[in-house]
Amino acid sequence: MSRERDQEQLRRDVLTAFLDEREREGYRIESHTHTQAIIGPPDRRRSPRGLLRKPGSFPRQVVSVDRDGEVSIGPAEPLRS
Repeated sequence: MSRERDQEQLRRDVLTAFLDEREREGYRIESHTHTQAIIGPPDRRRSPRGLLRKPGSFPRQVVSVDRDGEVSIGPAEPLRS
């Protein structure tokens, strides 16, 4: 039981650290649970480099953390209009 709690805490800590880093890079966190999140593309206005980037060049992403604390990223469904 303790090992399971340790794994869950590891997953939460890894995801929190990953999301904190992405927020500093300008990504928006749209939603998240303890082990998964959806992040939106960086705001192009937050940095001079962002103004040079094409709109839509960074799609929405699903971020997941497995039992071993490994982060995986994949494309998320586009927002519906």
